Amino acid sequence: MGVFSVDISIGDTDRQQQVDLSATVNTGAFMMSVPGSLLRAMDITTTYTDSSRTADGRVKEMDVGPALLRVNGREVITYIAFNDAYTTPLLGSLALETLRLAVDPVSQQLVPLDSL
Repeated sequence: MGVFSVDISIGDTDRQQQVDLSATVNTGAFMMSVPGSLLRAMDITTTYTDSSRTADGRVKEMDVGPALLRVNGREVITYIAFNDAYTTPLLGSLALETLRLAVDPVSQQLVPLDSL
């Protein structure tokens, strides 16, 4: 498929704060992840801790909490993992499916599921 990035907005569920950033689309990842320091600065709270396997095979524990996500004009509340500082934001399959977006591997874009 190749790697590509998309512009997203994330914010707290009360719609008090939001930030625009670029996220790498990673359909191999289930959970979306963003540097935890950014999420905490927006007062996004954790609701549980989960473990996941990283690309290099390590198992990593991360806090997870709900946040508002906007991509391509669509908006949902989804769970986001609080990753290490300075990590690249990743847009995983849970967020993509919740947004009802799919990856077009030829154009390297996100497209609505109903357009496939």
